Amino acid sequence: MDNNLSRIKIKGFKSIKALDLEMKPINVLIGANGSGKSNFISVFKLLDVLYQKKLQTYISTNGKAERFLHFGSQITQEIIIDLSLSDANTYFLKLAKDVDNDSFVIDIDNAAFTVYRKTHDVSYSSLESNISNETSSGIIENSKNYLQQCKLYHFHDTSEKAKFKSNQDIKDNDFLWSDAGNLAPFLLRLSQDYPEDYQNIVSAIQTVASYFHDFSFKKDSKDVLLRWQHKNNLEGVGFSANNLSDGTARFICMATLFLQPKELRPATIVLDEPEIGLHPVALTVLSEIIKAVSNDGSQVIISTQSVTLANCFKPDDFIVVDYVDGVSSFRRLKEQELDVWLEEYQMGDIWNKGLLGGRPW
Repeated sequence: MDNNLSRIKIKGFKSIKALDLEMKPINVLIGANGSGKSNFISVFKLLDVLYQKKLQTYISTNGKAERFLHFGSQITQEIIIDLSLSDANTYFLKLAKDVDNDSFVIDIDNAAFTVYRKTHDVSYSSLESNISNETSSGIIENSKNYLQQCKLYHFHDTSEKAKFKSNQDIKDNDFLWSDAGNLAPFLLRLSQDYPEDYQNIVSAIQTVASYFHDFSFKKDSKDVLLRWQHKNNLEGVGFSANNLSDGTARFICMATLFLQPKELRPATIVLDEPEIGLHPVALTVLSEIIKAVSNDGSQVIISTQSVTLANCFKPDDFIVVDYVDGVSSFRRLKEQELDVWLEEYQMGDIWNKGLLGGRPW
């Protein structure tokens, strides 16, 4: 069984005072700017740095503890994240305010198997979690695997200085980085070791960029540079990645992320506003890819401001986010409450009419 997130509870984190939310294979967060969608997404960044033992660095470089606590330490002194996994395991984290250095101390860090009511502590009163090194319990191992396989991605930087447009170490190909900075070595590996999956990526790109033929890789013994070939000009080394439009470059990153081999693909994929710079046709293709991946065992969590992208999903996929009196609220939609409207409109159009809450502006 794929070890996905079935329920998440959060307390005291940024605009999230208290949250208890069911999670599904596809989770599309919609809401106005500032409603709290990005705060929910950033919970997964916090979990990632915790797993990597970089909690203190992350907190100190992102505004310190005061910025993370709901209305600051005068109102809130702790953050709680409680994950229920689909294999009956749970992971519980409690961060307490450390007044001496305006950071956090890990107050509770444990994993449990709910069937037998067994709990194993990972860390206690420590600055960093030890879960990435734990091997003492199968229960901890399940939570560890979830944190390791839950990845947050941002492909917003497509400037000339974007990492994926420069030379990369040819050996940096184990997994796709969160900013796709190792796109060239990763794609090169797929072309050599997973040709069928690689071709699926190329075919998806051709669907939204009809001029695209294939990638070409300029490489030596140490480095590789991403290049591409135009279908009307197959001679030579091809074109620089800088000749790609921003939207095409972002779509390439997302096609690689979602269509990579299942054995390499993260079990949970988290993306904030994947629609940025994408043509409506590309958004439709992306939605079909997301659906296929969710049917193949990976859980997808995205936030969006795009009516076009929202039109591609069904009511059960949505989480509506509203912001009232300084507090973000989250609720899942049910198809039966929208039956009348769904006879004439798609989900994005219903949202745009202000019938769901969390209107997109």
